[in-house]
Amino acid sequence: MEEDSLGKRLAAIRGKRGLSLQALADMTGMQAQNLSRIEKGKRDHVRSDILLRLIHALDCSADYLLGETTDPRPRRSRSAAS
Repeated sequence: MEEDSLGKRLAAIRGKRGLSLQALADMTGMQAQNLSRIEKGKRDHVRSDILLRLIHALDCSADYLLGETTDPRPRRSRSAAS
C-alpha cells in the first residue's frame, strides 16, 4: 500500500482519534468490513458521500484523506471564522 494512500491515512487518523473500526462504522452508518477494505487498499473507489461521512466523523479534511496535505485539520469557511 502506498504511504499516502487513502487507506493508510484513514487508518492513521482513526487511530489518532482512538476509534475502533466498529466505532467508526457506527458513526458513519457503514459496515466495519467495508472500512477495513478501504484501509487495506482492497477497495479501489470510494464514493463522495462515503468520503463526506468519513471526514465528518473523523473531523478531518478531505485533502488529508486524499493525500493532498499532511495537515488533517479541516479547513474552516470564512463565515465560520468570522
